Amino acid sequence: MMQPEPLQLVSPPRALPDLFAALRNWDPMGLDRWVIAADEKARLPLTPEEARLLASRVDSLELSPQEFERIIALSGVSLGLDYRRKLTVGKTIYGKDREVDVLFRDARNGSRLAVEAKYQRVAGTADEKLPYAVLNLQTLPLPGVIVYGGGGFHLGALHWLCANTRATDIARLVEWLTVFFAL
Repeated sequence: MMQPEPLQLVSPPRALPDLFAALRNWDPMGLDRWVIAADEKARLPLTPEEARLLASRVDSLELSPQEFERIIALSGVSLGLDYRRKLTVGKTIYGKDREVDVLFRDARNGSRLAVEAKYQRVAGTADEKLPYAVLNLQTLPLPGVIVYGGGGFHLGALHWLCANTRATDIARLVEWLTVFFAL
């Protein structure tokens, strides 16, 4: 007969302003070396549940592009993925060095995924930059995805984006990474 597992008490997530403050105070590193998920678990500023909650509320927050990229890195590392940030990978469609915002690596098999972060808080010219991002994604020497958020994109632009390339809303990134890396 199987013994029932004891219940574990789980603290409720902190309030959104506290999560945002913890994110802002976190140094995600990864600019000059791989951040190894197995080594970083104790240093993460948010639990996986808190990271998902923060990602789901991005459209209501005033973030900098760097803070948006931190949420992306945190989403992946909370799933056990290693990452690098601001890494030159390949060339743009114009032949310039191509810098990816976040590069994830699955330590189990070395699979990698480049992430292009697109955050737009208010309606503006970001929609016009999406075709360039899609074309650049196609020139990468490895798989890539565009992660968008902020609530400032026109709905038609997002429909076009998702129909033409790999793309996901930041609120769905954890699920998307889970499927892509078969976690």
